[in-house]
Formats: sequence, C-alpha cells, structure tokens
Amino acid sequence: MVRSNPMALISVMIDYKSDIQRAVIPTLTASELADIRDSRINETVIDKLCQLTEQKWHNSAGDATTLYCAAMAVATIVKEYEWGMHYLSSDGLWDMAQRIANAGTIA
Repeated sequence: MVRSNPMALISVMIDYKSDIQRAVIPTLTASELADIRDSRINETVIDKLCQLTEQKWHNSAGDATTLYCAAMAVATIVKEYEWGMHYLSSDGLWDMAQRIANAGTIA
C-alpha cells in the first residue's frame, strides 16, 4: 500500500506527528528543550520520540504500513527541530523504522 498510494497515508502520518509532538513535551528536561530551541541534536530526545511512537504504533495496527507512517512522523519532527534530514532519506527511514520497532525493548 505504501508504494501504490503514499498520499493515502498522509493523514495517518499527520496524526502520529501531532500526537507524538504533544506527548513528548512533558517528558523533556530543560536541557532537552534548550537543545530543540538551539537546534542541537539530542539522541535522548529522539529516543523519547521513538518510545512514544512505538507505543502508539503497537496499539494501532502494528503493521509495516503504520510503521512507515510512524517513521515518517518522527523523521519530520527531527527535521523540524533542525537536526538534519538523514531520517527522511530511504536509508534513514529504514533506520528510524527499526529504531521505533525496537524502542519497546529498550525502555
């Protein structure tokens, strides 16, 4: 489905992105918030985003299509934080999807 009609998944990606961005804010420390404000990449924040996303993904369909949507959502957040565009590339999306899928085993 991802390859045949990616536009159909935009609303799912937007829902993930909105929910995760709202959910992560209360979990962030003052230092992490400063890193976002100052565009300094912070792997701990990315881990938090992935853990929240993994929970949402696991509670949804938990399939490859929704994992793609989840990875795109987090990659877009990372880009908005001005932490680079790596996760929006093909390899980066694969990395992000793996990071999200494995986040439940890290927590």
